[in-house]
Amino acid sequence: MEPFKYHVYMCTQQKPEGIPGCAAHGSEAVLNVLRAEVVKAGLDDEVQVTTCGSLGLCERGPNMVVYPEGVWYSKVQAADVPEIVREHFKGGRPVARLMNTDVAAVRTEIQENRRKARAAMAAQKKG
Repeated sequence: MEPFKYHVYMCTQQKPEGIPGCAAHGSEAVLNVLRAEVVKAGLDDEVQVTTCGSLGLCERGPNMVVYPEGVWYSKVQAADVPEIVREHFKGGRPVARLMNTDVAAVRTEIQENRRKARAAMAAQKKG
């Protein structure tokens, strides 16, 4: 059962200064515009917007994932949001220029970022 046509997960992960992440790339501003545009388009009963922690593509932020298709968008800026709402949420056509289409590369990048995070946490525990 899907209570919404689309469920959007928007990364708003805060990371220490100097470490790449969606918040450092302006995800809060994108999130605010996204929520407003969804309401403006009359889609607030069809599109659920949820914040989440890291999606693992930290250098490419802001990142968001749209389900049920599993479309991963990166480097989303506030100016991109009206197009995403119009084309994807209203028209059913994901915005190709913002999509991550190489699944293997995305998986590899996420795994590498997880490895870096684990190493950093282990170093903190030793320190």
